[in-house]
Amino acid sequence: MKHRITLVFLAFFATLFLFSLSTAAKAQVAENSPLFKTVMELDRQLFDEGFNQCKLARFETLAAPDLEFFHDKDGRQNRAEFLKASRQNICGNPNSRPVRTLLPGSTQVFPLENNGVLYGAIQQGVHRFHTQGQDPAKYGYTDAKFSHVWILNKGVWQLKTALSFDHQSVKPGQAAAKPAPKAQTLFGLTLASYRLQLDYAGVE
Repeated sequence: MKHRITLVFLAFFATLFLFSLSTAAKAQVAENSPLFKTVMELDRQLFDEGFNQCKLARFETLAAPDLEFFHDKDGRQNRAEFLKASRQNICGNPNSRPVRTLLPGSTQVFPLENNGVLYGAIQQGVHRFHTQGQDPAKYGYTDAKFSHVWILNKGVWQLKTALSFDHQSVKPGQAAAKPAPKAQTLFGLTLASYRLQLDYAGVE
């Protein structure tokens, strides 16, 4: 009787675990999906053109009127402050501009829908910054995580919220810290540390 009850509980929690994994897999879009490709193109315009090449018109086009930018070192900025900082800090000195690289395989894209209608997307990833003209392996670089909320407004994609955080400076010869593996969770419980203990003392 005791073993039968234990097997029932194990089967129940195994089913819930598999269901949570299935739900998580459906939430993130595949890399070959149209939405993922769209977000990657937005990322290219924002950083490869706007940030790395200082084409500030890209920032102005992509930044939503109510843009909010949150940085774990430099505070919070609205749209006007973000554009001003881009002109002065990123593009102000052409001889020592920062260059941004998106780390391959780090991007995740999650759709935002309202009753089945797509209205935006969340983009998460890891990017790297180094000074233009300097070899990152020789002079070092900075890795950071980021989260972007892209909003689709009348057929036009714009960046509404941007978060840049967990900046880690990597010195020459120092290996970049590997991100900790994501713990699988089930209804708020971390399965890696969750232990199911059943006490059936006296149950025959």
